[in-house]
Amino acid sequence: MGPTDALTERIDALLPQTQCTRCGYPDCHAYAAAIAGAQADINRCPPGGAEGIARLSALTGRPV
Repeated sequence: MGPTDALTERIDALLPQTQCTRCGYPDCHAYAAAIAGAQADINRCPPGGAEGIARLSALTGRPV
């Protein structure tokens, strides 16, 4: 498992796992992988709300 894979798993654990696709990805894991690979912003998960963005910001170091 590489560093991006480990980061993907940590990001995925913070997502709500609704699999709603509202972020534009087919599931939470795919969205997490896109965040880890710097291909998606951390603010694309409506079910996660402001609290989810704050958690993702703390993990990734990206601004809220």
